[in-house]
Amino acid sequence: LSAAFSIIPPLCQSSDLPKSLTDITENGEKAPSLACRRGFLVKGLSLLSVSTLLSQGPQAANAFENRLDDKYVDVTPQTGTQPTDLGHLERASRTKGSYTGLKQCGTSPNCWCSSVPFSDSPARFIPAWEGKAIQDVKKVIDTYEVGQNGVDGGGFEIIDYNEGDKYIYVQFQSYKNGYIDDFECWYNPLSQKFDVRSASRIGMSDLGVNAKRLEYIGGRLEKEFGWKLERRKNG
Repeated sequence: LSAAFSIIPPLCQSSDLPKSLTDITENGEKAPSLACRRGFLVKGLSLLSVSTLLSQGPQAANAFENRLDDKYVDVTPQTGTQPTDLGHLERASRTKGSYTGLKQCGTSPNCWCSSVPFSDSPARFIPAWEGKAIQDVKKVIDTYEVGQNGVDGGGFEIIDYNEGDKYIYVQFQSYKNGYIDDFECWYNPLSQKFDVRSASRIGMSDLGVNAKRLEYIGGRLEKEFGWKLERRKNG
């Protein structure tokens, strides 16, 4: 806050000195000019704004508004870094040369993806979903049950939704530590199915969080919109 004071110029300049007796108050003191009084009010409000911003702290900006409650809102969230190569792109394939789709999973068991060729990552592969419209996915996300099955208590936010592109990108946050997971769904015109990806940004194991999220979203799409999901037979 002291730094804020250092950048504020003096409230009144020499031009505000009284030029006649009409500028003197009844008790003999100089009466500040109207411009000076206005400047005082503006600078006072500026100081108030700076003080308010400093008192809010960084946590509020990193918490989703639809989280379960504010119990852990003062804990510094472990958000990790948002990947810069999300979306459907042409990507390198270890076994097929290349493919167009969502980002492949890394080596950590905290990610599932249906875009990458099965031969590239059989342990992290899930079959694509057969459905009707990306709007169905949006409706499920809009009514997503925060904290379902003990996950995503920190809430969520739709970051990108494009009906024309048939794509949606959502960030989900854990309740206590504020871990951010990235969820994507995109209609692949080649397979005529919806590719999905759900991945944690940091850590090794996700304790089954991404699988629970995919099962919740996919299960509702099956029940409410008639989608068809082929589940992994070996977990």
